[in-house]
Amino acid sequence: MSTDSRRPLSAWRFDGTLRAYQRAALDRVDVDAGKPLHLVAPPGAGKTLLGLLLAARRGRRTVVFAPTTAIRAQWVGAARVLANDDAAVSDDPDRPADLTALTYQAISVVDSSEPFAALAHARWVDELIADDRTPDQAEEWLEALSQSNAAAYGRGIRSRSRALRRTLARQDAAALTAALHPRSRELLERLVEAGVETIVLDECHHLLDHWALVVAALVARSRAVGREPLVIGLTATLPSPEDANEYENYVSLLGEVDLEVPVPAVVREGDLAPYRDLVHVVEPTGEERAFLSAHAEALAEALRTTFAVGAGRDFLRAVLQPPAPSAPADPLEPPVEGVSAPAPAPVDPAGRSAVDGAEIEPPPPAVESSDPDAAVDAALSAAFAVDFAGAEAAAAMFSVVAPDDPLAARLPAVARRAPTTEETLRLLGRYALDRVLPDPARADDWRRLRRLLADFGFALTDRGVRRTRDPIDTVLASSLSKDRGACDILARERTELGDRLRALVVTDYVTHGNVHGGLLGSAGAVRTFSIVATDAVTSALRAILVTSSTVRVAVRHADTLLPALTRELGVPVTGEPCPDDVAVLEVRGTTGSGVVGAVSRLLADGSLEVVVGTRGLFGEGWDCPAVNTLVDLTAVATASATQQLRGRTLRRDPSWPEKVAHNWTVSALLPPDSPLDAQPDAARLRRKHAGLWGLDADHPDRIVRGLPAALGHERRRALDEVLEKAPGASLERVDALTSVPPRNETRSAWRIGSPYDDREELSAVVERPARTPVFSTSVTAERALGGWLGVSAGAPAALIALSFFLPPVAGVAVGGASALTGAVVAVPLFSAWRRTRRQARDAAATLRNMAHVVWTALSESGRVRSPLAVAMWEGERRDADATRAEIRMAHASLADQRTFAIALEELCGPIRAPRFVLEVDRGGGPWWVRGVLERAGRSRSRQFVAVPFEIGRRRADALRFHGAWQVHVGPAVLHELNGPENLSLLAEARRTGGFSGAARSMMRWS
Repeated sequence: MSTDSRRPLSAWRFDGTLRAYQRAALDRVDVDAGKPLHLVAPPGAGKTLLGLLLAARRGRRTVVFAPTTAIRAQWVGAARVLANDDAAVSDDPDRPADLTALTYQAISVVDSSEPFAALAHARWVDELIADDRTPDQAEEWLEALSQSNAAAYGRGIRSRSRALRRTLARQDAAALTAALHPRSRELLERLVEAGVETIVLDECHHLLDHWALVVAALVARSRAVGREPLVIGLTATLPSPEDANEYENYVSLLGEVDLEVPVPAVVREGDLAPYRDLVHVVEPTGEERAFLSAHAEALAEALRTTFAVGAGRDFLRAVLQPPAPSAPADPLEPPVEGVSAPAPAPVDPAGRSAVDGAEIEPPPPAVESSDPDAAVDAALSAAFAVDFAGAEAAAAMFSVVAPDDPLAARLPAVARRAPTTEETLRLLGRYALDRVLPDPARADDWRRLRRLLADFGFALTDRGVRRTRDPIDTVLASSLSKDRGACDILARERTELGDRLRALVVTDYVTHGNVHGGLLGSAGAVRTFSIVATDAVTSALRAILVTSSTVRVAVRHADTLLPALTRELGVPVTGEPCPDDVAVLEVRGTTGSGVVGAVSRLLADGSLEVVVGTRGLFGEGWDCPAVNTLVDLTAVATASATQQLRGRTLRRDPSWPEKVAHNWTVSALLPPDSPLDAQPDAARLRRKHAGLWGLDADHPDRIVRGLPAALGHERRRALDEVLEKAPGASLERVDALTSVPPRNETRSAWRIGSPYDDREELSAVVERPARTPVFSTSVTAERALGGWLGVSAGAPAALIALSFFLPPVAGVAVGGASALTGAVVAVPLFSAWRRTRRQARDAAATLRNMAHVVWTALSESGRVRSPLAVAMWEGERRDADATRAEIRMAHASLADQRTFAIALEELCGPIRAPRFVLEVDRGGGPWWVRGVLERAGRSRSRQFVAVPFEIGRRRADALRFHGAWQVHVGPAVLHELNGPENLSLLAEARRTGGFSGAARSMMRWS
């Protein structure tokens, strides 16, 4: 390599041995290709060394950005080893060197000016469109607000201008630098003048914040002076694409991933410790449950009162009785790239629309009437056609607050029910934005509604109502039972590991007080440590509390831990009594960051067994290979934060080569007999594990992503039963504390050192009762069709036999006519009977055909684009009562696999709010087949399945899907749910629809 002044890093050398995936990264990426490098690898995979070697290969002056001072120090230490010259490396932003390591915060001060009003206005329009308004309606609403309440409009523009700082990476250099604080501009210019041409972004998922603005400005300034900067992004996990704006910002700087090293690959290589994810479920305390019940009743009453009289009731009436539209339109037909707009469907003589043999069952036809209520019914139909979900919510609320109003009598019977909380909040948000905020005279009403909702954990803004941390979520996330659950876990791990126990217990906050009446007492790391230090099963453990402001030890361990801290820190430390807890001491003399390193060393040598701390201090960048047990008490559920937190236990421990880590999530669930429906910790549990790889809890030879790696099939089913309040449901059947596989079995299941393909595949998994048809209606339909098939064959046969006794001419005519008629009637009956027989007797074939129809429909509608995909089927008998089928599309892209899996899950799972549903075992072609199935269906409940969303977005696609279903699966009728007359049908479909409450998708690695 050249060592000229323009390539000062080219002389840096690494004399060690690279890991396999590090060598692969260096072989596969090109540092001179003129595009960013984006590398993803888990904590402990050696990203720091990889980043330094890539920078050295390019040779140019480099700046490294890290999220914390601890991580910055790691970069400085590693770089000085490679450079063999301390002066070549700097962490001082005022004195750049060949490699300068800084924190993102060092240059991320943003100016307070607001030069982005136009962009802010456009963002506001997009938000209103996302809240079910058309673009024209959004613009009209903003124009009216700016005229009627300029102050509210100005506040909205200013708040969005601040938010836009997060999405400025796509602006030009002048716009970017103009938004920076003068101090940040000075530092940026100093780096440009120093000749920096390589920019390394460690833990680059932090670019979701406004730090991306500064990085983008540095890149733009470097290009402006004629350089070609290289951006190298390193992260342990990608941000979620669901955060659309922030994700775009991230990708605009770094591009798509150039190399991803999944955690299982690093474990299989032997560079990370094997591990198992586990879940401990606890029940809130009695005091917490009583508080939550009272909260739910108060919220429901407060929200209903808003709509009981006056303007609130008038608003409901306006939603249900809108003015007649000037021109009919179908708002549910968005254009689809590559798919032409459908032509009007032909109509058969019976009034059914038909495309390729498919048909839509129409609602009862409207009739002319002089009834004065006809106009009311017509307006109701218009309301449901424009916004079905909004009209359903308004109808439910109106039936509760005004049951004696004449309009209530015209509402569909199934709408006369109490609205759900989500429906009520939807109504309240639209009411506040449409009727309250635009009227300056109602400013007090606006403030009253905001205060009311804030007390119950909801934020009312100029975008509508958004859930924040409501009291239910706050209480469950910070439940005292979780602290006690942590004690149960520590006791269990101590029993297994003995003196090897090295545990980290992580909370969100140091202390978390009473917010909006949503928390009983204080919570956080201080309370958790107090419980650990005093609980009978954990008080003997040598534990310490370490936060940015507080260090505590138990009184009973002070004689050993205080001298140990003094030895490690090199300064005397003392313990003082805590006024809030007589069992613990406040440690004095530990100010500064050195205490974290001291605690790490004490854990490693066994002086400490348990560390209790916060996510901010220990969630990222802390390196202590001795830790083998994580107890996660946090409420964080993002992929990046969850992966980072679990990375604390995955580093190999030199003192225990056979180390196996246990990562515990503690979740507080309300028992099935609770009057509350909300279970935020259950939703959080699924989100936490959604991006985590691990051993399949049922099949340890498989590596999967998501909750199946933490809870087996039976426990997931028990969790669903708790959420559904099913008879016999219990939290004990969900909890995994008492059934943890031994660590040696976990280590063996990881097969460390064995080869792997490093391939991800997404499957659709359908679990259903054994020894039963896919559809409950198939047996009755099969019998009815079989009976009439016998008649259709027997009657012509009898006439043909009779024809032999007739004169020749008449006999030939009767025999021929009978044979022809019998064939015409019998063939469609036989075809329908054959398909319903298969549905009734061969569930596996039925599911395969359903999967084929779904994939074909997605392909024809342009939703998937993998022409070589092949369906792969794997069936399994779970037990005497359940079976499981796994279906995946081999050779399809991962995106197409995901689209297919979601569609099949929607088809098989419970019905929610689809645009179209299929009623199975009805329809079937000619009128006589439809008649037989219609007659058979009178003695049984009807069965429905939802048309998947991606297929039902366009009516023509739904019609083609229905036609293919009738050919490959069985008879069915297609219903479109777009009016009040369909409410009863939707209610019935929700009761009897779907056939797999456990339909889901599953990601596998091999």
